[in-house]
Amino acid sequence: MEAVIESRTVEARETGLRRNRDLELLRYVGRHGVVRIGQVMIAMQAGRSVTYDRVASCVEAGLLERLELIRSEPGLLRATREGLRYAGLGLPVAVVSPGSVDHWLRCASTAQLLGRHFGHDKVLTEREIRFTEQLEERPIASAEVGTLPNGAPRMHRADLAVLAEAGTIAVEVELTPKTPRRLQALMRGWRYAVGRQTVAEVHYHCAPGQTRKAVERAIVKVQAQKFIRVGKVVGR
Repeated sequence: MEAVIESRTVEARETGLRRNRDLELLRYVGRHGVVRIGQVMIAMQAGRSVTYDRVASCVEAGLLERLELIRSEPGLLRATREGLRYAGLGLPVAVVSPGSVDHWLRCASTAQLLGRHFGHDKVLTEREIRFTEQLEERPIASAEVGTLPNGAPRMHRADLAVLAEAGTIAVEVELTPKTPRRLQALMRGWRYAVGRQTVAEVHYHCAPGQTRKAVERAIVKVQAQKFIRVGKVVGR
Protein backbone atom coordinates (compact mmCIF):
# COMPACT_ATOMS: atom_id res chain seq x y z
CA MET A 1 0.00 0.00 0.00
CA GLU A 2 2.81 2.40 0.90
CA ALA A 3 4.53 1.61 -2.39
CA VAL A 4 1.34 2.47 -4.31
CA ILE A 5 0.94 5.76 -2.44
CA GLU A 6 4.59 6.65 -3.04
CA SER A 7 4.25 5.81 -6.75
CA ARG A 8 1.18 8.00 -7.08
CA THR A 9 2.93 10.82 -5.22
CA VAL A 10 5.89 10.66 -7.58
CA GLU A 11 3.57 10.54 -10.60
CA ALA A 12 1.61 13.55 -9.33
CA ARG A 13 4.84 15.47 -8.73
CA GLU A 14 6.10 14.69 -12.23
CA THR A 15 2.76 15.70 -13.73
CA GLY A 16 2.91 18.99 -11.84
CA LEU A 17 6.44 19.65 -13.07
CA ARG A 18 5.43 18.97 -16.67
CA ARG A 19 2.45 21.31 -16.30
CA ASN A 20 4.70 24.04 -14.93
CA ARG A 21 7.17 23.57 -17.75
CA ASP A 22 4.36 23.68 -20.31
CA LEU A 23 3.08 26.94 -18.81
CA GLU A 24 6.59 28.38 -18.97
CA LEU A 25 6.88 27.27 -22.59
CA LEU A 26 3.50 28.67 -23.62
CA ARG A 27 4.08 31.99 -21.88
CA TYR A 28 7.43 32.41 -23.57
CA VAL A 29 6.11 31.64 -27.04
CA GLY A 30 2.91 33.62 -26.48
CA ARG A 31 4.70 36.73 -25.26
CA HIS A 32 7.03 36.84 -28.24
CA GLY A 33 4.58 35.74 -30.92
CA VAL A 34 6.88 33.55 -33.01
CA VAL A 35 10.13 31.89 -31.93
CA ARG A 36 12.55 29.17 -33.00
CA ILE A 37 12.71 25.99 -30.96
CA GLY A 38 16.38 26.78 -30.32
CA GLN A 39 15.34 30.01 -28.62
CA VAL A 40 12.94 28.04 -26.43
CA MET A 41 15.80 25.78 -25.31
CA ILE A 42 17.84 28.82 -24.27
CA ALA A 43 14.95 30.57 -22.54
CA MET A 44 13.91 27.47 -20.58
CA GLN A 45 17.49 26.32 -20.00
CA ALA A 46 16.44 22.88 -21.13
CA GLY A 47 18.10 20.22 -23.24
CA ARG A 48 17.08 19.26 -26.74
CA SER A 49 15.16 16.08 -25.84
CA VAL A 50 13.20 17.71 -23.00
CA THR A 51 12.32 20.73 -25.10
CA TYR A 52 11.22 18.69 -28.11
CA ASP A 53 9.14 16.45 -25.83
CA ARG A 54 7.28 19.35 -24.24
CA VAL A 55 6.80 21.11 -27.58
CA ALA A 56 5.40 17.92 -29.14
CA SER A 57 3.04 17.51 -26.20
CA CYS A 58 1.75 21.08 -26.50
CA VAL A 59 1.35 20.76 -30.28
CA GLU A 60 -0.62 17.55 -29.85
CA ALA A 61 -2.84 19.26 -27.28
CA GLY A 62 -3.54 22.13 -29.67
CA LEU A 63 -1.72 24.70 -27.52
CA LEU A 64 1.18 25.31 -29.91
CA GLU A 65 1.47 25.09 -33.67
CA ARG A 66 4.44 24.67 -35.97
CA LEU A 67 4.70 27.18 -38.80
CA GLU A 68 6.14 26.25 -42.18
CA LEU A 69 6.57 29.72 -43.63
CA ILE A 70 10.15 29.51 -44.88
CA ARG A 71 11.95 26.34 -45.93
CA SER A 72 15.25 27.64 -44.59
CA GLU A 73 13.68 28.37 -41.19
CA PRO A 74 12.27 25.14 -39.73
CA GLY A 75 11.07 24.79 -36.16
CA LEU A 76 9.03 28.00 -35.91
CA LEU A 77 6.47 27.94 -33.10
CA ARG A 78 3.38 30.01 -32.39
CA ALA A 79 0.89 29.76 -29.53
CA THR A 80 -2.70 29.04 -30.54
CA ARG A 81 -5.69 30.81 -29.10
CA GLU A 82 -6.18 27.87 -26.72
CA GLY A 83 -2.52 28.00 -25.74
CA LEU A 84 -2.66 31.72 -24.97
CA ARG A 85 -5.77 31.19 -22.89
CA TYR A 86 -4.18 28.25 -21.03
CA ALA A 87 -1.13 30.39 -20.26
CA GLY A 88 -3.29 33.20 -18.90
CA LEU A 89 -2.15 35.72 -21.52
CA GLY A 90 -4.63 38.27 -22.78
CA LEU A 91 -2.86 38.45 -26.13
CA PRO A 92 -4.11 37.65 -29.64
CA VAL A 93 -2.66 34.97 -31.88
CA ALA A 94 0.38 36.46 -33.59
CA VAL A 95 -0.08 37.42 -37.24
CA VAL A 96 3.05 36.34 -39.12
CA SER A 97 4.17 36.59 -42.73
CA PRO A 98 7.31 35.20 -44.37
CA GLY A 99 8.71 38.71 -44.63
CA SER A 100 8.31 39.39 -40.90
CA VAL A 101 9.90 36.19 -39.57
CA ASP A 102 13.43 37.61 -39.36
CA HIS A 103 12.22 40.58 -37.33
CA TRP A 104 10.20 38.39 -34.94
CA LEU A 105 13.20 36.14 -34.29
CA ARG A 106 15.71 38.95 -33.83
CA CYS A 107 13.38 40.67 -31.39
CA ALA A 108 13.18 37.45 -29.34
CA SER A 109 16.98 37.14 -29.31
CA THR A 110 17.34 40.81 -28.38
CA ALA A 111 14.93 40.28 -25.50
CA GLN A 112 17.09 37.40 -24.27
CA LEU A 113 20.15 39.65 -24.31
CA LEU A 114 18.35 42.44 -22.47
CA GLY A 115 16.94 39.97 -19.95
CA ARG A 116 20.40 38.73 -19.04
CA HIS A 117 21.48 42.30 -18.33
CA PHE A 118 18.38 43.85 -16.74
CA GLY A 119 16.41 40.78 -15.63
CA HIS A 120 13.96 38.86 -17.80
CA ASP A 121 11.00 40.09 -15.76
CA LYS A 122 11.91 43.69 -16.70
CA VAL A 123 11.58 43.16 -20.46
CA LEU A 124 8.29 43.68 -22.31
CA THR A 125 7.65 42.52 -25.86
CA GLU A 126 5.79 44.68 -28.38
CA ARG A 127 2.74 42.50 -27.82
CA GLU A 128 2.86 43.18 -24.09
CA ILE A 129 3.46 46.90 -24.65
CA ARG A 130 0.38 47.09 -26.86
CA PHE A 131 -1.75 45.15 -24.35
CA THR A 132 -0.58 47.27 -21.40
CA GLU A 133 -1.13 50.55 -23.21
CA GLN A 134 -4.66 49.54 -24.17
CA LEU A 135 -5.35 48.40 -20.61
CA GLU A 136 -3.92 51.47 -18.89
CA GLU A 137 -4.87 53.94 -21.65
CA ARG A 138 -1.47 55.61 -21.60
CA PRO A 139 1.80 55.26 -23.52
CA ILE A 140 4.35 52.87 -22.02
CA ALA A 141 6.98 52.76 -24.76
CA SER A 142 5.47 54.58 -27.73
CA ALA A 143 6.32 57.66 -29.77
CA GLU A 144 3.82 60.06 -31.32
CA VAL A 145 4.55 60.27 -35.05
CA GLY A 146 1.55 62.07 -36.48
CA THR A 147 -2.21 62.40 -36.32
CA LEU A 148 -4.97 59.95 -37.28
CA PRO A 149 -7.96 61.05 -39.42
CA ASN A 150 -10.08 61.33 -36.27
CA GLY A 151 -7.58 63.74 -34.71
CA ALA A 152 -6.08 61.23 -32.26
CA PRO A 153 -2.29 60.91 -32.15
CA ARG A 154 -0.70 58.29 -34.38
CA MET A 155 1.55 56.19 -32.15
CA HIS A 156 4.56 54.04 -32.96
CA ARG A 157 5.31 51.30 -30.43
CA ALA A 158 8.81 50.13 -29.64
CA ASP A 159 9.72 46.54 -30.47
CA LEU A 160 10.71 45.96 -26.84
CA ALA A 161 10.81 47.88 -23.58
CA VAL A 162 12.99 47.57 -20.50
CA LEU A 163 11.48 48.69 -17.18
CA ALA A 164 14.79 49.89 -15.76
CA GLU A 165 15.25 51.65 -12.41
CA ALA A 166 16.16 54.92 -14.11
CA GLY A 167 13.09 54.76 -16.36
CA THR A 168 11.72 52.88 -19.33
CA ILE A 169 14.11 52.12 -22.18
CA ALA A 170 12.42 51.80 -25.57
CA VAL A 171 14.23 49.31 -27.81
CA GLU A 172 13.99 49.20 -31.59
CA VAL A 173 15.25 46.40 -33.84
CA GLU A 174 15.98 48.01 -37.20
CA LEU A 175 16.75 45.62 -40.06
CA THR A 176 15.94 47.58 -43.24
CA PRO A 177 16.37 51.26 -44.18
CA LYS A 178 13.44 53.64 -43.77
CA THR A 179 13.06 56.90 -45.63
CA PRO A 180 14.76 59.95 -44.05
CA ARG A 181 11.37 61.60 -43.54
CA ARG A 182 9.94 58.63 -41.67
CA LEU A 183 13.05 58.17 -39.53
CA GLN A 184 13.16 61.83 -38.59
CA ALA A 185 9.50 61.71 -37.58
CA LEU A 186 10.29 58.72 -35.36
CA MET A 187 13.26 60.45 -33.75
CA ARG A 188 11.20 63.57 -33.06
CA GLY A 189 8.52 61.38 -31.54
CA TRP A 190 11.04 59.70 -29.26
CA ARG A 191 12.52 63.08 -28.32
CA TYR A 192 9.05 64.24 -27.36
CA ALA A 193 8.46 61.03 -25.35
CA VAL A 194 11.69 61.60 -23.44
CA GLY A 195 10.71 65.21 -22.80
CA ARG A 196 7.41 64.02 -21.33
CA GLN A 197 9.31 61.37 -19.34
CA THR A 198 7.31 58.56 -20.94
CA VAL A 199 10.63 56.90 -21.69
CA ALA A 200 14.10 57.60 -20.33
CA GLU A 201 16.08 56.69 -23.44
CA VAL A 202 15.90 54.77 -26.72
CA HIS A 203 18.19 52.00 -27.98
CA TYR A 204 18.39 51.11 -31.67
CA HIS A 205 19.81 47.70 -32.64
CA CYS A 206 20.59 48.23 -36.31
CA ALA A 207 21.66 46.07 -39.22
CA PRO A 208 25.01 47.29 -40.56
CA GLY A 209 25.39 49.41 -43.68
CA GLN A 210 22.64 51.67 -44.98
CA THR A 211 20.18 50.82 -42.21
CA ARG A 212 22.50 51.97 -39.42
CA LYS A 213 23.76 54.98 -41.36
CA ALA A 214 20.20 56.14 -42.03
CA VAL A 215 19.32 55.89 -38.34
CA GLU A 216 22.46 57.76 -37.29
CA ARG A 217 21.80 60.56 -39.81
CA ALA A 218 18.22 60.96 -38.57
CA ILE A 219 19.38 61.14 -34.95
CA VAL A 220 21.84 63.90 -35.78
CA LYS A 221 19.27 65.73 -37.92
CA VAL A 222 16.80 66.09 -35.05
CA GLN A 223 19.55 66.52 -32.42
CA ALA A 224 18.58 63.45 -30.41
CA GLN A 225 22.11 62.14 -29.73
CA LYS A 226 21.80 62.59 -25.96
CA PHE A 227 19.13 59.95 -25.44
CA ILE A 228 19.15 57.67 -28.51
CA ARG A 229 21.89 55.05 -28.63
CA VAL A 230 22.76 52.94 -31.66
CA GLY A 231 24.22 49.45 -31.44
CA LYS A 232 24.60 46.28 -33.47
CA VAL A 233 21.67 44.07 -34.35
CA VAL A 234 21.49 40.81 -32.40
CA GLY A 235 21.78 37.51 -34.26
CA ARG A 236 18.93 35.01 -34.27
